[in-house]
Amino acid sequence: MMSNNLRDGLESIIHFGFPALGGLIAVVIINLNPEALMNPMIWIPLGIFLGWAAARVALKYMSKFH
Repeated sequence: MMSNNLRDGLESIIHFGFPALGGLIAVVIINLNPEALMNPMIWIPLGIFLGWAAARVALKYMSKFH
């Protein structure tokens, strides 16, 4: 079982870290596929949104065990 301090720290990191990680992954994918002509104004916000959605799912899952 995780201690409360560790769990609270993870919850705060997940809340901000997953969207940032999603945006970073989108930037990497765009830069690795220059011939695909991907529009960064679409793909980076999409990565951020998917990271936000993953954070919500992870936090819901963590709240079961809280």
